[in-house]
Amino acid sequence: MTRLARGRATHLTRAEIVAAALRRFDEGGEVSIRELASTLGVAPSAIYHHFPSRAAIVDEALGLVWQEAAEEGLRLIDGKADDPVEVLLAAALATRRAFGRHHALAPYLAATQEANDRLAANLGLLAGAFEGIGLSGEAAAEAFHAYGSFAIGSTLVLAARLNLGQEEAEPRSPAAAETDDPGAATRGALEAMMDLSYSDPERDEQLFLDGLRRLIASFAPR
Repeated sequence: MTRLARGRATHLTRAEIVAAALRRFDEGGEVSIRELASTLGVAPSAIYHHFPSRAAIVDEALGLVWQEAAEEGLRLIDGKADDPVEVLLAAALATRRAFGRHHALAPYLAATQEANDRLAANLGLLAGAFEGIGLSGEAAAEAFHAYGSFAIGSTLVLAARLNLGQEEAEPRSPAAAETDDPGAATRGALEAMMDLSYSDPERDEQLFLDGLRRLIASFAPR
């Protein structure tokens, strides 16, 4: 039996390391093997006993966020699981919310995931939803590409603004209508829309859902 590190009452576990990494990401801290070891009160070798690299820890931390998204998605579709459009909306919204909460990890979300039961279940859920709107095979795959690009792209934009701390910035106001420049009002409105994720998060989320609903409607077989 290995000795406990000084100041610890229990042996280090894999789950403890991953939870600590996720907390440090959320707090904006450095997530290195050395920093994690210091946080957990162990030597770096204790971390390496469970994980071969930082990348492996990040991958499991991502798994925690994906699990959080899956659980929220199930709550969102409660009572609406028979509606394939609602399933697609819920899956995308839950992903956006989860990575909004853990925005420092969002840049890693497009990384190729190892095949596992969670990934298989998620893909199965989405495949069933696409089949539910009348798509299968290559047509479903092409729709999935557009759907994923929209959802992940929006999530990355949201996370980038939060990572820059822009949620605390002073929102820009649309340009006044009374101006000699006919395009000023439109440009001002576009600038204000860029800040919507922190100036009006509820409207930002509603616009995301409206846009996604229109995209899904465009998938309908002709």
